[in-house]
Amino acid sequence: MAEPEKTEEATPKRRQDARNKGQVLRSNDVGIAATLAVALVLFRLNWASASEALGQMMERRLGQLKGPDMTAEYLGTLLLEDGGTLLAVAAPFALGLLVTGLIVQRAMVGQLLTTEPLRPDLKRIDPISGLKRLFSGRAVMELVKNLAKMAVLGTVAWQVVRQYGPGLVVALGSDPRIFAPRIGEALWTLGIRIVMVLAAFAAFDWWWQKRTYEKSLKMSKQEVKDENRNSEGDPLVKGEIRKRMRQAARRRMMQQVPLASVVVTNPTHFAVALRYHPVDMPVPIVVAKGTDEIARRIKELARLHGVPVVENPPLARQMVRQVDLGESIPAELYQVVAEILVSVQRAGV
Repeated sequence: MAEPEKTEEATPKRRQDARNKGQVLRSNDVGIAATLAVALVLFRLNWASASEALGQMMERRLGQLKGPDMTAEYLGTLLLEDGGTLLAVAAPFALGLLVTGLIVQRAMVGQLLTTEPLRPDLKRIDPISGLKRLFSGRAVMELVKNLAKMAVLGTVAWQVVRQYGPGLVVALGSDPRIFAPRIGEALWTLGIRIVMVLAAFAAFDWWWQKRTYEKSLKMSKQEVKDENRNSEGDPLVKGEIRKRMRQAARRRMMQQVPLASVVVTNPTHFAVALRYHPVDMPVPIVVAKGTDEIARRIKELARLHGVPVVENPPLARQMVRQVDLGESIPAELYQVVAEILVSVQRAGV
């Protein structure tokens, strides 16, 4: 049986369920491009001081390497002595890249803590599923994108080498303070071009990842219906619950009929049971009412328990339509209801 076509946009619940499973929209290319852009800015801001510090260290140590006392222990001492210089040069880059990576991931994914991706899943080790993923459209697109990225980056690097290579070779044997700025300029040019290329690939990858992600979340019409049914309740079950609630309310209402003071009818289609005790209640209240079959049942119970039944069609219709169960009759009906109660009382006497 063919799988239903998924044409409906994902519901908020579907998106939240996917997020809880760790399925979120992310792009590695965006993170890489942003990180390298920040690294390039830090490089530009710190290269002057860093190149000077490295140049002085290289000048000092290259002179010492010619000494007669070069041993493994002495080299270790030199490394420890220069550790502070290397740490001061590398620390801004490392800290900047770390903070950038965290910010970019937070911007793409938001706050998310889930252990769902860590749960064992046999599909991950299933060779058939693995082959399907390997030759899927997503995998092919990633392969094509990475090959294109390598080709473009290789071309950019080759252009920079052709542009700055001869000058760097000539300056290689010169004073480190002369060589360092030249290599810094070459690295700056290379970095700018690489970041521009990666930014273009990142924009494309974000578009592609968003398109793929939204497609993976699409739902069939039946899935939307099932979700609505599960979230709101099965209409059949809800209907049965409402039916039973009405039946229970009707039973409670019918239990009040034997306690009524009078039942007013039209006489066929409407019936209203009124209860009145001068000591307990200042105004008569409606304890039961209904039409057709319910009205017939009210009249039967009234006669069975000796409750007076009075025919007054206008009054019966008005109370059925305007007065709810448990409510007092409105003021405009006081006179006519009082007359009925008095006549019933006299008839009882």
